[in-house]
Order: sequence, then structure tokens, then C-alpha cells
Amino acid sequence: MFGRSLQSSFRAVIVMFCVIVCGVVSVYGKAQPENRFGVQVVGADPELRERTQQIITEAHETLKSRSGLGFNDTIDVVYVMKGQTFDSIAGGHFPDWGIGVAITEKNLIALRSPRDYPIGGQLANILRHELAHLHLELILGGHRPPRWVHEGYAQQFAHEWNFGDDWKVARAVFTGSTIPLSDINGVNSFQGARAELAYIQSYLAMGHFLQKYGWDGLMLLARTMQDGDNWDAAFMAATGADYAAYQEEFAEYLSERFNWASFLGDTILFWIFAALIFVALYIWKRRRSKRRLADWKRQEDLEDVLYAPFDIQRPQRPGGSEHDDSSPGR
Repeated sequence: MFGRSLQSSFRAVIVMFCVIVCGVVSVYGKAQPENRFGVQVVGADPELRERTQQIITEAHETLKSRSGLGFNDTIDVVYVMKGQTFDSIAGGHFPDWGIGVAITEKNLIALRSPRDYPIGGQLANILRHELAHLHLELILGGHRPPRWVHEGYAQQFAHEWNFGDDWKVARAVFTGSTIPLSDINGVNSFQGARAELAYIQSYLAMGHFLQKYGWDGLMLLARTMQDGDNWDAAFMAATGADYAAYQEEFAEYLSERFNWASFLGDTILFWIFAALIFVALYIWKRRRSKRRLADWKRQEDLEDVLYAPFDIQRPQRPGGSEHDDSSPGR
């Protein structure tokens, strides 16, 4: 009797253990879905395809480690050849100066082929930039923030700050031609220097945001938008600041950071500026000396023509000894 009771209890323990283990495995399986991330490349030779897949995969891992959220789907990369347009590949209207575009609803990146366009060493930055656009839409749950947020996030991730960009901002501040953040929404209609300035300001605006509120602030803003708040309400909830006031604050930041007094007050920039002036003066003096020597040479050649046939002594150069008044034909 006791033996049967013990066996029954032992069997019951075994059954409960199996149920618990199966339940844990089932829950874990749901919490950790299979990662189906991949990269599909169209319009590229094998070497370019492999390089593209490597760049996108490494960039994705970095974005995922920062935000805790990654893609669980295939990213399509399409290279646009000559004779094709972004419109034909992805639909929509894109500026002629565009190099790449991200179509978030399709998880698609389209960019000009380096075989047909002079992209050069920019390929990695362009791919990282466009992938960051897709990733921002992912963490925002498909909600659209202002354009400067999109471009600033992508540029910060791709480290797209070039030598001379600070001079361009300083010039815009000096001439009063900086672009309000709200106007950057129309960047696709901008041309030339204005479009470039819009991207530079987007980079600075996102950098200013991250410096003030950090990555946690950006993630909180994203979660708040996912809950259904509009941009202004989400910005207030995440940062405690009014969005209109932030735009004014950023405009003041540009004026203070990039005015000519503070700009040249930067020690490194000051010495760069001073060195440029020194080099310019040196080149100017060298050219002036060459012109003077050339003038003297032409004058000597002319005097040879005028005086030599008659055995007349040529006049002294200014600053030399007094002119010899001896009669000709000694």
C-alpha cells in the first residue's frame, strides 16, 4: 500500500515537472521569435552585393544594440542604374540631387549604383544613413516625426559631418539665412546650398537633442508616439519641454555657437584662420616679386635694344649709384 502510494506520488511529480518544463519552453519560444533578418540586393555584381550585405548587417547590429529593437524581416537594397529613376524603382517624387532613398513601408533602400555614379567612398555612409531612416520608423511604430528628426538621426548614425560644414553654418548665421526646423519638412524642394544647409542643421539639431536629453530621451519619445500621441504632445511628455520653445532654443544655440566672434574664438579654428591668412599673404608677395622681376627683365631687354647699338651707357636702376654723365663713344 505504501509502495503504491509512493510510486503514484513520484509519477505525479514527474508529470508536473514535464508540464512546467514544456510551459517554460513554450513561453520562451514566444518571447524569443526566430530572427528572420536578412539583406537582399538587386542590381549589383557579386562583389558589390557582398559588400552591401556586410555594411547593412553590421549597421543593423549597431542600431539594435543601441535601441534594443531590430528588424525581423528582409531589407531590400536596389541599385539604380543610368536610365532609371528613383520614381521608377520606389514610386513617389524625389529630388534630382538625391543619392539614396529609404521607403519605410517596403523596408526598401534605393540608391544610385557606384558603377554609374561617382559615389566613391561614400557607399558605407549612404547605406548606414538610409538604414537609419528605416530603423527610426521601426522604433516610432510607423509614426512620422518632423523631417529634421529623420535626417538628423540618419546623419548622426552615419557620422556625416564634413570639413567646412561649420563655416557654412557660421555664414548662414551671419547672413540671417538659417532655416527654421519646421521649414526643413520641405527639404526635397530645396536646391543647392539651401538643401545642404538643411541637412547640416538637421545633424546639429539631433546632436543638440541627444546632448540634452540623451538616447533614453529619444527612446521615451518614440514609445510615447507609439502610444498614439502626436509629435508635440509626445515631445512634451518625453522631455518636459514645449516643442515650439525647443525650436527657438535651437535657433539661439546656432546663433551663439556659430557667430563669428565665438567661431574665431575657438583656438584651433583661430590658428587655422591665421595660417590661411599667412599663406595667402605669402603667395601674394611671391607673385608680386615675380611680376616685378619680370618687369625689370623686360626693361633690360628694351634697354639693350635701345642703347647697345649706339654704345650708350644704360641708366642706373633706382637706388643704385649716380648716373655717369660721361660722353658717349669713349
